[in-house]
Amino acid sequence: MTQANAETLLGSDRQSRDRALFDDIANRYAHKDRHPASSIARRQRLLRTLAAAPLPGQPSILEAGCGAGFSARYLEGRYSQFVGIDYADKLIDCAKQSNALPGAEFKTANIKSLELGQAFDAIVMIGVIHHLDDVDTAMQQLVGALKPGGWLLSNEPQPGNPLVRAARRLRKRMDNDYSDEQDQISAKLMRTIYEAAGLKEIAIVPQGLFSTPFAEVPMGPTWLTRPIAKACCLLDSAAERSFGPLLGRVSWNLIAAGRKP
Repeated sequence: MTQANAETLLGSDRQSRDRALFDDIANRYAHKDRHPASSIARRQRLLRTLAAAPLPGQPSILEAGCGAGFSARYLEGRYSQFVGIDYADKLIDCAKQSNALPGAEFKTANIKSLELGQAFDAIVMIGVIHHLDDVDTAMQQLVGALKPGGWLLSNEPQPGNPLVRAARRLRKRMDNDYSDEQDQISAKLMRTIYEAAGLKEIAIVPQGLFSTPFAEVPMGPTWLTRPIAKACCLLDSAAERSFGPLLGRVSWNLIAAGRKP
């Protein structure tokens, strides 16, 4: 896929607007991971994404677009090293303040020009690709930061369910903290992006039926929403184990996994 094609499909000239948005909403964005119900669903989404690849027991992990860095906390004890990068300075400030854990570090960096000086067993992105204004360059940089045999894992919103599409359109109109330039990425386009980056053993896995709204919107009262979020995560896990690819037309998100040769 050429850069022109990627920009046509995913939009262009978003970087400066997205960076300004996330700098402006950094503390409110971090609240999602501090909220008892939302944090349960966000941790579930991350763990399901990492489970899409056979990673070593204590992998080195780079999270591209790490936000406020709570993935380091959700995965505490599961990695040998965790590096989180984001191009929003204030999000990285939040990450350093809230998630300064042994083996974890956070840096302001742009995915399109990585200079990390090391390679990783796994790179994970949660809701990042649909924000990129130059998908080809970003993917080349990310693959270059993987060890041979390393895995690139991403979780992206997908357009298979018309009710989900309608809910996202409504949120764009009502939520000022939600970028109105966000797209949804089909399984076909996700596979094309991964293939163009030279990744192999590509798998596309549906994720999120009931828990995703809790991951995106903190809801109260927490005495009620926290047990409901837990129950939704359990329902999602059971459905994803039992029905797998059959959920591709109804799930909120898709997980993509690809291995560097």
